Amino acid sequence: MDKEEITHLERLIELHKKNLYTLEEMLAKYGADQPLHLINSVTMEKEAIARYTKQIEHLTSTGKEREKSALLANLPRRPYFVGREEEIKTILQSLQPDNRTFIVGIEGIGGVGKSALAIEVSHRCVEQELFESVIWISAKESVLTLHGVEPIIPEAKSLTDILITIGAALGNPTIGNLSLPEQIRRAYNLLARRTTLLILDNFESLSRKEQHDILEFLRRSPITLKVIVTSRERVAEGQIIRLQGLTEEESAALLKWDARQKNIHLTDKQNKQLIELTGGLPLALLWVQGQIAVLGYSVTQVLDRLSLDSNIPILQYCFNHSWNLLKDSNEKKLLFILALHPEAVSREALKEISGIENEEEFENALSDLLQLTLTEHEPDRDYFSILPLTRRFIRTQFAGNRKFIQQAEWRTAQYYSRLVSQMSSFKEWRGYEKLLLDRNNILSAAQWCYKAIQKKTSSSALTKRTRDIAATLVQIGLQFGSVLWQRAYWYDRLTLAHAALKAAELLSDWKSVSTFARNISWIYFYQGDYLRALRWAEEALSATTLTEDKLLIAAAKRSLGTVELRLGNFDRSRTLLMDVLQTTEEFPKDDYGIYSRGFAQYGLGDLEYELGNLEKAREWYQKALETWQDPARKDPIRHISYALNGLGFVALMQKKYVEAEHFFREGIRSAEEFGRVDELARGQFGLASVYFESNGDLDSALMLVNDSLDNFQRQGMQREIRQSQELHEKILETLSRKRHSQPDHG
Repeated sequence: MDKEEITHLERLIELHKKNLYTLEEMLAKYGADQPLHLINSVTMEKEAIARYTKQIEHLTSTGKEREKSALLANLPRRPYFVGREEEIKTILQSLQPDNRTFIVGIEGIGGVGKSALAIEVSHRCVEQELFESVIWISAKESVLTLHGVEPIIPEAKSLTDILITIGAALGNPTIGNLSLPEQIRRAYNLLARRTTLLILDNFESLSRKEQHDILEFLRRSPITLKVIVTSRERVAEGQIIRLQGLTEEESAALLKWDARQKNIHLTDKQNKQLIELTGGLPLALLWVQGQIAVLGYSVTQVLDRLSLDSNIPILQYCFNHSWNLLKDSNEKKLLFILALHPEAVSREALKEISGIENEEEFENALSDLLQLTLTEHEPDRDYFSILPLTRRFIRTQFAGNRKFIQQAEWRTAQYYSRLVSQMSSFKEWRGYEKLLLDRNNILSAAQWCYKAIQKKTSSSALTKRTRDIAATLVQIGLQFGSVLWQRAYWYDRLTLAHAALKAAELLSDWKSVSTFARNISWIYFYQGDYLRALRWAEEALSATTLTEDKLLIAAAKRSLGTVELRLGNFDRSRTLLMDVLQTTEEFPKDDYGIYSRGFAQYGLGDLEYELGNLEKAREWYQKALETWQDPARKDPIRHISYALNGLGFVALMQKKYVEAEHFFREGIRSAEEFGRVDELARGQFGLASVYFESNGDLDSALMLVNDSLDNFQRQGMQREIRQSQELHEKILETLSRKRHSQPDHG
């Protein structure tokens, strides 16, 4: 490589770039009537830059190949890989420079192929030159061999370990000599200089504290960094890739390739049996063939061991052998119930759904399951769970126990219906987190209800059982839907509302039909899909008018008025919201009336804000705040963050920054106390705007807008996402100019 020639070409490129910049400035002064000679000059400068750049690429091509080889050498060996093309496509899209996703979580049970997928993606990233650096860090503490599970020393167990590895990979091997804050700062500086892909393998092996510290580090990392995390547990960040077993075709292809490497042969029947038994778990498939090829077992012996030996490390226990050791029907009942649930189940739920009334018999059955390792116990919550593969096996036993399964499904729905009824009252919001521990189980029960009534079309032909199931679904939809909304599980609420709407229609329950239609409208509204929101708001109003319930009609009008505001139909919006306000004044002591009056006032504040009438907006927001603080309601915390943030944005527009900061801080505090994620994000965005516009703490502004953007993205709030992205870019530009303008005292 001719270094002098490369240096000369680089100088020429810089010279032509300066010429190009000068020419473009001259062209800008002419507007649309630009002289042809200047246009031609710009074209010539661009061509020169491209020509010299290409020459440098040619001279350094060998160097690039060496760099690529060095990157591949730092990655784990690339195994034979099959399937997962959709997952790979999704991940690679997320890793593109123009994609705002910065972290991809690959999740699944042990042996499902998380690490293999991460390795494959890493190699493809190197081949496609997506990153200048690729860093692989594993927290794995053990490996599975043909003889058992063997411990290994993990590459990283803490944030410091990861920072040291980053430093070593990016040219600063002494970073470990610094204090932790300095390590973090130095790592950020290093990462900012190169586009980097960081892979954290076996993230679940780290302690909760270390996971938290690492995620905090990643959240504030430069935009040049992208991260892949593999974990058996959910990583609540960014793009999530959930892995399940391979398909039968993919499993067969993996077995065929591995059989050629090991010089063994399984019949199609044996392959199919193995695939069904393992559920397409890649590591299990390869382990079985390793037992045959290396340890000399026959196919029958290995499959028998897989079915009978509870000590096999890869599955931890044996389905059939353990199943045969169960003492009585109570143990099977508990396993059936666990298999019906998507997540861990409380001791109370297990007892009630199983119908085992004798306390001693119930506890003995649980004890037996724990001893056989067929269940896992979470003592902190006193919950019980089974592994996904265990669940699959138990479900294969459902066919011979249909009577109990049907009883258990109905009892499950009834149990969670009662649980929701007890814990979802608006006065119980401080306990919502406990209820949400059973979120997926509740939604699963609701899904069963929906499937039970899905094909029913006429209310006149419904049996009592079908009516009861429909009523249960409506009740879960009404009460748990509110909890999901207030804790920002919007997709879950949308799905639940659609299902419960079907049940309400079957029962001709127009109050509930209107409520669910309104629920759907609000979600679409907040996610920026205003035409869908309008359709559902109108449907809600249409259904509510059949009830003659003034407050429900007012609620539907408020929803419609708010949507019309966002669509720019200000006159209709004002008419609807004033109607709501007038109606709610008839119910001065009714909790829902107070709730609706406050939101009508808040909506009118939004209307005046959109019209630029800031003082009128301030008055309406203040009235909403006072309404929600009405002592008759005895619960002022739930909604005041809306009004406080509204007052903050008015003050911000009026450039009253001290006042705006006060309102936003109070809004954030209220939203955090109640757990209202959408208003927390709006408060963070507003406070970031205050710091930015007042030339205040730009670093804090950047952290706040990042937090708000994360929360808006979690909820799919498209309008707010765009606003946060714009503010984020402005803050970065200002920070960049500020840092460049500072004198160098080095």
